[in-house]
Amino acid sequence: MKNLKSLLIFGILLIDIICFAQQKDSLKIKDSKVLISENNREPLLIVNGEIYNSSISSLNPNNIESVTVLKPEIAASLYGNEGKNGAIIIQNKNITIRELKKIRKIQNHKIEFNPSCSKMEISGFVGDCEYGILPGIDILNLNSKKSTFSNFAGEFKIEACEKDVLQFKGKGFETQNVYVENQKQLDIKLKATLISGGGIMIKKPVIYLYSKEKIDVDFQIDFKGNFLTTFPKYENNWKLIVYPEGKIFDKTTNRFYTSLFWDGTFNFPKEHYNYKTGFVVSKNNLTSFLIQKLEHIGLNTFETNDFMQYWLPILERNDFNFIHFRVNENYDIISKNKITPKPDTEIRVFMDFYGLDKSISIPEQVLPKSKRKGFTLVEWGGSDVSVPVNEKNNL
Repeated sequence: MKNLKSLLIFGILLIDIICFAQQKDSLKIKDSKVLISENNREPLLIVNGEIYNSSISSLNPNNIESVTVLKPEIAASLYGNEGKNGAIIIQNKNITIRELKKIRKIQNHKIEFNPSCSKMEISGFVGDCEYGILPGIDILNLNSKKSTFSNFAGEFKIEACEKDVLQFKGKGFETQNVYVENQKQLDIKLKATLISGGGIMIKKPVIYLYSKEKIDVDFQIDFKGNFLTTFPKYENNWKLIVYPEGKIFDKTTNRFYTSLFWDGTFNFPKEHYNYKTGFVVSKNNLTSFLIQKLEHIGLNTFETNDFMQYWLPILERNDFNFIHFRVNENYDIISKNKITPKPDTEIRVFMDFYGLDKSISIPEQVLPKSKRKGFTLVEWGGSDVSVPVNEKNNL
């Protein structure tokens, strides 16, 4: 009760500060800290649905739409251990009324598991805000504690009742809680967390393995950055059985896959972005360009289509794109594979790109051509290097 009383007092004080600031534009809040409980524990501060690690004084009171105080037990059920001292929910004005109503439903929802509720199966898709699929995202029903994860195609299924809250959580992405109404289909877009220190996302390296006969394979990735999502789960290595026609069996999960997936973040030196050759491709020519270049390098139709389906919607946001491919041994600057037995053929292509408003002139990159024989590995991935390139050019 003492914690609850302190939280309510905090909410009232905060609203008073907001109202006063709206009347006095010159008001500045200095070093404002409101403590709860005798142990000087602060409530969790949530701004626009995300944990806010700065002080209240950094917020602009004129932008605040609403303030909600959550009891410790409700905050803990929504935000885990971080919410054990309660939570202050602040919502800014830059959202729609419909979104605000959904957020308020979650904020005011009391987590109670009702085993006799009318259960329904909810299916859906998880992707990031750049139209990419996200496999391996943990999905937890905060009421029933049932959980699942998104598969290689970003798809999931989970059992839930009306008024349940589903939590979508993945390393490198902001956690999202979704209030269940009567929907049976959910398409979730997660935001990638900001990467400090100039790092970039190494996005969607996809690995295919082909063998003419069934073989056992030990697969290790030498990557100096930070792994985010792996599918199947990668812990020091993948122990696999590779079958003819590209089927891959993971011994840990006891499941078949058509390919392996990982992504991560890495800090490259500035010299990494000194491109001497490449291609400048207009939005209208992307499809024909990518098909021609990828199949010249050695990707087959199936692999090229996978590449196109992931990257084309992202590239088409720009009028022009600068593209540079890192092929085969030049891929090693991104990551290296340690595979036993060693493949007879490796075809690896990684695409660096950034958007342009207009075309620029640069010498055209000469690309190698590979032919397949024996046990074959094919891998592709890419990175949007717009931020580091712009930072480098603005120095």
